[in-house]
Amino acid sequence: MTAYVLVVEDDPDFIGAIQEVLRGLSPGATVQVAQSRDAALALLAASFFDIIILDLKIPATDGALDVDSQHGFAVFRRAQTIASGTPVVVLTGSPAEDFIPELLGSARQVDVWGENRNVRTVDFLPKYKFDSFPGIIQASLQSIDTLADVELDRSGVDLSTQDDRLIRIFARRYGGARVVTSLLGGLSGAKVLRLRVTNAQGAPVHDAVAKIGSIEDVVDEGRRFDNDVARLEPRATPRKLITLEAGAKTSAGVFYGLAAGFDETAFQAATGVPDHARAAVRSVERGTRQWGQGVNQSRRTVQEIRSRLLKDERLEVVLRQYDLEWVGEFEKAPIQTRWCCTHGDMHGENVLVSADGSAVIIDYGDVGEATASLDPITLELSLLFHPKGPLRGGAWPTHAQAAAWGNLDRYVQGCPAETFVRECRAWAGRAAAGNREIAVTAYAYLMRQLKYEDTDKALALALLAGAKALFDAT
Repeated sequence: MTAYVLVVEDDPDFIGAIQEVLRGLSPGATVQVAQSRDAALALLAASFFDIIILDLKIPATDGALDVDSQHGFAVFRRAQTIASGTPVVVLTGSPAEDFIPELLGSARQVDVWGENRNVRTVDFLPKYKFDSFPGIIQASLQSIDTLADVELDRSGVDLSTQDDRLIRIFARRYGGARVVTSLLGGLSGAKVLRLRVTNAQGAPVHDAVAKIGSIEDVVDEGRRFDNDVARLEPRATPRKLITLEAGAKTSAGVFYGLAAGFDETAFQAATGVPDHARAAVRSVERGTRQWGQGVNQSRRTVQEIRSRLLKDERLEVVLRQYDLEWVGEFEKAPIQTRWCCTHGDMHGENVLVSADGSAVIIDYGDVGEATASLDPITLELSLLFHPKGPLRGGAWPTHAQAAAWGNLDRYVQGCPAETFVRECRAWAGRAAAGNREIAVTAYAYLMRQLKYEDTDKALALALLAGAKALFDAT
């Protein structure tokens, strides 16, 4: 496995000495050199690095004479901001630098490369002790090189260097020798992956779901899981195994362990055997029921409900594009709701189903409070609007049927997933405070669809008319 190293140093002799050590310890390492603050900041922004070797006393720009420890410290602060889990070896000519205590105060002990061996994320080495440099760096370079011992079958999934690092680190952390990946989802810059990890004997280690994204988003998802998802029955969700925040620059991953047998998505179940489709929806409803138990009804405006899915400023953009004059007054209407914790993005790819119809939900980045009917309405309408929705771009529903969305019998005529749609709507009816909540929840979902370039706008507008007609009928 190629180790990527950034060397920030302006002394040509020292650059040569560092490169010689790196070549000796890891011949395949890719080493990039920055000789100033600005050059280092540019490389940090543009490239991935496993390790940073940083001389504090550098100039602001290449060739400048304003050598100062403040410039090196600026590089360090930037590295800590965008890649806090990337180990940094700080070199300086004097042990009395003013910044040293703060640098060392940023140090953490982290198992960066999944070896059950903690690494200091910040190490300090005076240049006059450079003979100690190989000993400081050798174990880390070896850890990176041997990540290649984990075989990674990408199965056509496009993985970045950061994705690759996190998957291999996860596998090695649990004794895995081989990982087979498949893509479950991935919108808005994150990936949701299925990872089947086996050991050196070929025995299963973990059937896991991984959410890989920015450190901020992954930490936020972990918090949502601990605060809200963990309250559900264990059968409803995978168990959280580990969160990895180091070793992959700006990326992190949270990994969940699945029970065996959840081999299809709700999208696949939706158009299959009706009893299987029915069982899948009912399993999701049972598994998430605790979120709504004991929640009293409350009054919310349409604007409050819609803004959970589409912010006000984005609504203004949508309204400039479409003739929806009724929206202004409609948004002011107060309605009765049941407002509780929801998954928030319950499309069919976020529901995994077993052969007996049991279901688990994954991907918790949008968990939070909304109308109780949001999850079933999202599950139903995602058949038509999610990029992998099985009914997206199909002949059903006609625009006339879509405009009759509130009349379920008419709407589902000829539907290839009739049982699934009926079950989603029945779930919504049991969860919601009434038909107005269901209508407004559909309105919010559909208004959000209008912001996407690849949405079937005519279908979304016809369904909006159907949702508004349901509201008006109440």
